[in-house]
Amino acid sequence: MTVATLKMDLRVSHCPNARERRRLLQSILERLRRSFNVALAEADDAEGPDRVVLVAATVGRSRREARETLERVAEAVAAHPRAEVLAHDYSEA
Repeated sequence: MTVATLKMDLRVSHCPNARERRRLLQSILERLRRSFNVALAEADDAEGPDRVVLVAATVGRSRREARETLERVAEAVAAHPRAEVLAHDYSEA
């Protein structure tokens, strides 16, 4: 069994206030949880009001399976029209 994490630095656009930003993030997180069965959380180290750091974690039978799941998560976030992935980093344990 392998535990893998993905840390993504995002820029969200068209969010005039914190409420709209929170609503956008909740919709992204719920869609990812439903589609990929991963644990997701927003980290506190964002650098500005339009920046978000998301962390995804999964457990796989092999390193390859866990990494492929997180790669699909990263692709799904990158395909979102209002979220731009600035950087991402994988780690495995």
